[in-house]
Amino acid sequence: MSHKSLKERVFHAVGYEVTALLITIPGAALLLQRPIGHIGLTVVAIALLAMAWNMVFNCLFDRVYPPRAPRNFYVRSLQAIGFEGGLLSMALPLTAWCMNMSLQEAFAMDIGLLFFYLPYTYLYNLVWDSLVNHYLKRKVAEGR
Repeated sequence: MSHKSLKERVFHAVGYEVTALLITIPGAALLLQRPIGHIGLTVVAIALLAMAWNMVFNCLFDRVYPPRAPRNFYVRSLQAIGFEGGLLSMALPLTAWCMNMSLQEAFAMDIGLLFFYLPYTYLYNLVWDSLVNHYLKRKVAEGR
């Protein structure tokens, strides 16, 4: 079984979060009609939590489903739902506190974000795995 390096895990997590931030901060500010700076600080705090959770969750996930083995729709869906479900349980109190709202309001907001993040997580991991596998095949073909 091939193991992912810490460098690869960090690059994966940072790429995931930076791309998501570029999409969600302006979108959430517009939808919630709040200043982009306020939304930005909240989303960045959640993104930092998500990066740490991303590395922990995917390390555990890779123990169950080897990283270089083919991953079908079912396995990728489990990965996305597991990651987002765990993050939601940690981010909910943080969102409520940062946005000065009730847990119910924070839950509604987080569920709204989940409609973006579930397909985003699925697609990001699909693209990531495809690019990494393509890179590794090319590296092996070149004899490195």
